[in-house]
Amino acid sequence: MQRLLTGIVIGAGWLLLLLYAPPSLFWLVMTLLAAYALHEYGAMLLTRDGEPALRPLFILLALLPILAAVSLEPALIGAAVMAALAGLLLLTIFRHGRLADPSGFLLRGAFAVFYPVLLLVHFPLLLALPAGRDWLIIAALIAVAADSGAYYAGRALGRHKLCPSLSPGKTVEGMVGGVGAGLALTALAVWFFFPAINLLHSLALAFILALASVVGDLAESLLKRGAGVKDSGALLPGHGGLLDRIDSLLLVVPLLYYLLILLPL
Repeated sequence: MQRLLTGIVIGAGWLLLLLYAPPSLFWLVMTLLAAYALHEYGAMLLTRDGEPALRPLFILLALLPILAAVSLEPALIGAAVMAALAGLLLLTIFRHGRLADPSGFLLRGAFAVFYPVLLLVHFPLLLALPAGRDWLIIAALIAVAADSGAYYAGRALGRHKLCPSLSPGKTVEGMVGGVGAGLALTALAVWFFFPAINLLHSLALAFILALASVVGDLAESLLKRGAGVKDSGALLPGHGGLLDRIDSLLLVVPLLYYLLILLPL
């Protein structure tokens, strides 16, 4: 019940944000989410001697790309990525003697510029596209449907493990059920609420994005397995941390953005 109530609150907040918030407020919320996601990332993966003291500066540097995303200018975002990576390199150089694993800190810190920050940058970028708000709602529906469908289908029919070394509970049958649920919910949402979007096109995208949501979930499992933790945090009752809740969307939204840019429907 706790998980369900938390999910309802999160879903309602996401819907209200997309329906009523101006782009500047949406960007601000994404920036705050990125900051907290970096906090969870650092608590999981930047734990060796000398690294905890550098987490605040690490977060400030890694946030540069999403701070630049307020402009919606790809060139400025790219420059911010370079600045963040250069800053992390300089930080590692000058604190080299106090770090137990300098190269590991640099690599893990640099990866955080991509995951989660650069992936979250695509949320305001997608919002700025035609029908961007509609697509963000559909993306969330696909991620939720794929996750829920995989859970229930896996429990009822699961026999073949999908990736047992990372996530022993996930099955091939669950993945198929999740993709089917994503397609079904997308069809219903487009038919009843987004008639301007082509139904067949949306289903083709839903198929790709449902698969991407599975990869996003496994990607976070990879990070947690490396850190030796079950959840990324305890922010959301019944769900774990913020990264535990948005892991699927972190891949779904950027992929959707580029599909819409490269294959306009």
